[in-house]
Amino acid sequence: MHSHSWLNLIMFVTVMALAAFLYIKPSLQEEESYKISSLAAEAVQHIRITRQDTVIELSRSGNRWQMREPVQGRVNDVKVERILEMLSATSQHLLPPVNLSRYGLASPVLELQVDQELFSFGDLAPITGEQYLATRQQVFLISPRYAAMLPVLSTDLLDSKVFAEDEIPVEFELAHIHLKQEEHWQVNSPHVKQQALSQDELNQWAQNWQLVHASYLTLNSGKVGTDGEEISIMLQDGRKIKLIAEQNESELTLLREDEGIRYHFSSSIGKRLLDPFSIYKEQAAFTE
Repeated sequence: MHSHSWLNLIMFVTVMALAAFLYIKPSLQEEESYKISSLAAEAVQHIRITRQDTVIELSRSGNRWQMREPVQGRVNDVKVERILEMLSATSQHLLPPVNLSRYGLASPVLELQVDQELFSFGDLAPITGEQYLATRQQVFLISPRYAAMLPVLSTDLLDSKVFAEDEIPVEFELAHIHLKQEEHWQVNSPHVKQQALSQDELNQWAQNWQLVHASYLTLNSGKVGTDGEEISIMLQDGRKIKLIAEQNESELTLLREDEGIRYHFSSSIGKRLLDPFSIYKEQAAFTE
């Protein structure tokens, strides 16, 4: 091959390599990402979730979150933190806010307002499986997991424990037993003559009231069964909490009247909550 031919071949290979490099280079660069929010989760004071005609409102009180609508109650802070994770989300797709109906955003069925920022959730994109999100006059594509974090029912966000961490019971008045903590627990019950509970056992029983989680919650319908047992519990700060207990073969429900929330427990947990002597009764039944 002549030197001229070799030169032409080298130039051809060089041009092809350069063309290939220029073609591949954009795909090697990092895709540009867009932050969907300018808010910091730790600074947020108010959250409003609208799902069709259902509205849930939360507000921060000190270091805790409280529900304001549709009922006032204590909120599971961990679940709120998961909702606020969306504020740090990014998107690789920024779309013009036109013809919103094709994104399912003309009349969104799910909206989240965080302080002054409004997020509207639309349809899923057919190719990527991501969800259309409208906010700040822009449309993004984000993971559908953020919409999945938003509750369907208000009770999904409420704390499933009957008492808050700073609500410490020091006196219990149940139907057949009265317990009061002074220097140590004093018990007034017909069972005392038969079985004596140690202070450790009484402490554990009282702590169970603070620590146990309900299986699920419901809002009070205003109807209380005629067989409901009234329970009065005095807290360390001097407040008295009234509960209405209703028990059947499958579960125990405790209506906390100041919150209007019913806490549902399995029947086995219910028996232990209502009777500190249940441990001895269970042992006696097992040995029979």
